[in-house]
Amino acid sequence: MADPTQLVNPSAPALELVDIKEPPLPDSFYLTPLDLVVGLVIVCLLLIIAKQIYHRWQLQAPKRAALRELTALEEPSAAEINLLLKRFLRSVAKAHPALTQSGEAWQQFLAQTMPNNPHQAPDITALLYQPNADIALVKAFYQYARYWLDHVKIGALHV
Repeated sequence: MADPTQLVNPSAPALELVDIKEPPLPDSFYLTPLDLVVGLVIVCLLLIIAKQIYHRWQLQAPKRAALRELTALEEPSAAEINLLLKRFLRSVAKAHPALTQSGEAWQQFLAQTMPNNPHQAPDITALLYQPNADIALVKAFYQYARYWLDHVKIGALHV
């Protein structure tokens, strides 16, 4: 058992500790200069990443608008789909040589820019200039155009 007199009367080693002075604790949180530099670098990197994401989002705006317009078409004709694809190309690359192409050359351009399209494009020339186009062929062209708009790389369209 502990001696009750020692609890009331401190021992000699305990008296020696009374003279030790500790520095006062800071009242608030302080950052070191290294912490500030690291934080500034992290904030700058986050701003650069956010700017790149925003730039990519802005670059994809014509594609999103064309897809919205394509889905908004009720019973689209081949001419409407073709016009939509040409308007999209004009909004992305204003002086692209494919804008002046029609028929077979235009279809080859679409195939070259999206070589792995699982939807086979019907003959666009026949679709555009037939008075009554087959609905199945128009739907196939619609699916082809939708896939093309979904997956085309806008950077590859600039000439």
